[in-house]
Amino acid sequence: MRYKKKEPKYYLVRATVVWGAAISFLVLLIVIFVGNKWILNREDKEIGQEDRPKTIEVTFDGMESELQDVGQCYLCGNSNKSLMGYYRKFDTIGLISLNDWYVLDFPLKNYDGEGNEVIGKNTNYMTSGNTGEIMYTCDGTVSRGMAEIEVTLTEDYKLNRDMLTQNLCQGCLDKVTASLKYWKKENEKKEAIPLCLVDFDTLEIYPMQGTYPAYFIRDYWIKIGFDENEVEVEAFYLPER
Repeated sequence: MRYKKKEPKYYLVRATVVWGAAISFLVLLIVIFVGNKWILNREDKEIGQEDRPKTIEVTFDGMESELQDVGQCYLCGNSNKSLMGYYRKFDTIGLISLNDWYVLDFPLKNYDGEGNEVIGKNTNYMTSGNTGEIMYTCDGTVSRGMAEIEVTLTEDYKLNRDMLTQNLCQGCLDKVTASLKYWKKENEKKEAIPLCLVDFDTLEIYPMQGTYPAYFIRDYWIKIGFDENEVEVEAFYLPER
């Protein structure tokens, strides 16, 4: 007995139905992919926010002066332990090592022993030293109105608060401490740099904490560079013409 070979059956399906099904399937895949990616990104973001250390501002507000005789203030007074009485005669700027109150001036102008500017005397200046708190080199060219001070701090440097509270009047202490505020990560081991800049003429104090890498102090343009425990300060005398 012979079996007849069955003929294959064919079904007609509209093209719109086929394309509709294909597009629906593709949309479903896209929705699943985008949804999973959104969930993963959200989880990563939430985890990242939890793990990301916060940035905090460190200030020295509230420090109180212990100086009994305001006339002996290291900044505005006449203490024989401070060179500010001499440098206040100058119309220039300087750098102060706060832990030992060692004052360095930027050699941008020539002065005589009475603090009078000597015009027409062009001098190249260079000096270096070690105070125990800082090592420094200082050089300048008066004729070009440019000077530089490089400071190396001790590896474990930390601000000596007692030095400030015991030797500055409250007004000067507030100015110095205001210049010391800085930002750091929540768990970062970072200390205030015990240095500041001073305008000898106005006795205003300016920061050296990395917040402002360059700024003007009257006619003097200041650029500050930092590298671990080393600080480099360039000063330029740029009066308006």
